[in-house]
Amino acid sequence: MSAVSQETRGLARDVVGSARVIAFGTSIVAPAVSVVALLVIVVAYAGFASPLVVLITFVGSLCCAFSIGEFARRVPSAGWAYTYNSRGLGPAAGFLTGWMMVYAYALFVPAGVALTSTYGSDLVKDATHATIGPWVLFPVILAAVAGVAYLGIRTSSSADLVLVAGEMAVIAALAITILVKIGPAHYSAAVFSPASSPNDRLTDITDAMIYGITAFAGFEAAAALGEEARHTRRSVPASIVGIVVVSGLFYLLVVCAEMFAAGRHGVGGFIAQPSPLGYLTSRYWSPSVLWTIQLVIFVAGLSFVVAAANAASRVVFAMGRERVLPGSLARLSRRQTPVLAIGCLAGLTLALGLPLTYVYGGARTFGYLASAGGLSVVLVYLAVNLAVIRAFRTEFRDQFRLVRHLLIPAAAVVVFLFPLWGTFRPPAYTLVNLLPFTALGWLGLGAIAAVALRARRPASFETLGRAFMPAEEGKQQ
Repeated sequence: MSAVSQETRGLARDVVGSARVIAFGTSIVAPAVSVVALLVIVVAYAGFASPLVVLITFVGSLCCAFSIGEFARRVPSAGWAYTYNSRGLGPAAGFLTGWMMVYAYALFVPAGVALTSTYGSDLVKDATHATIGPWVLFPVILAAVAGVAYLGIRTSSSADLVLVAGEMAVIAALAITILVKIGPAHYSAAVFSPASSPNDRLTDITDAMIYGITAFAGFEAAAALGEEARHTRRSVPASIVGIVVVSGLFYLLVVCAEMFAAGRHGVGGFIAQPSPLGYLTSRYWSPSVLWTIQLVIFVAGLSFVVAAANAASRVVFAMGRERVLPGSLARLSRRQTPVLAIGCLAGLTLALGLPLTYVYGGARTFGYLASAGGLSVVLVYLAVNLAVIRAFRTEFRDQFRLVRHLLIPAAAVVVFLFPLWGTFRPPAYTLVNLLPFTALGWLGLGAIAAVALRARRPASFETLGRAFMPAEEGKQQ
């Protein structure tokens, strides 16, 4: 038996419960980071109608969560959508799904490290009055993240559980304070009307939606723990839905508080603030507690990067296990963690993120990389929902239910088509608006790689998506 095969015996089983699975997925969603970095962009596009965008993307993400949950019950796998789409749409679609997931995570991880480095630099400056550039902290934070990922998902998810609960509690408390202080007289149902957008046009909403969807992106990564969670066929689907519900309610609370505090005609001034959340903290709490928000965002960024690195390494591990990526990427450490996948991801993150952080700073690097990865996420979500419809009309036909396996995934597809319209018809061809198109170039390279793989190894190509938890196959809930 080869060294590789000896070390790819499988990820650790039954090591995380439902609470840790929820914390893991919520950490990738990173609600606190999204409030600071992504919802501000949503407000810039949609203005006073931003809560409407959040509500629409909340519903779409919830429908998608139900669809992913249907697959997670039947084929629990570390590769989640890669495995699901291989089963539902065929090996070529499955390979391209994994290909796009690797692309998205390869951008989101350095984006998270860059943003975390920026807030870490701010914290050091406020505490010691010493100036340390974000690019100096970048490799330090990356090393810490890789170390935690190596220790195993139980250690990582325990850290996530503590961090994500604390960060959301602080920002939710600020939002509730705002709503209480301004009073019901400033509440308005107009925040749920498209007419409240800056230019009173549909494209204001569709342009904002890709950032709204990106704010939810990550809930599906809980499915990456399908081989490591306890009672996985029950806990993982429930956790995926729970992550979306918790994140969606949190976003609605925060964005409504922001809009009611700013007022319909004050949104422009609100987003012009260097730190909109910091501005609200100073106004409704005290300038003396601004460090609290900085600490929250630093902690949120750290938990996001740890969880994203774990999810990314498991997708790479699953693809290496099936030899669509080099088989050595499926090698496990003594702690049953995908050590080589973690190392490769860390190297890519350093090579991509450090130069950008040095040149543009952490905040702009986050914006650029998140924009580039957003379209990839939308395409993967679309494919998963289409895969559910097809899989339950073919392989799982005897379990088909009209609402769960047709109407819900179809509704998700409709919602995710809107941001595609916004992406391909941007209001201006700026760098940020053009970056998502890099995903199409990566998709084209993936199509070439799929053709080459099918030609070189047709037998293994046709069996993609068959590596999951086979011992319990057929025990659907």
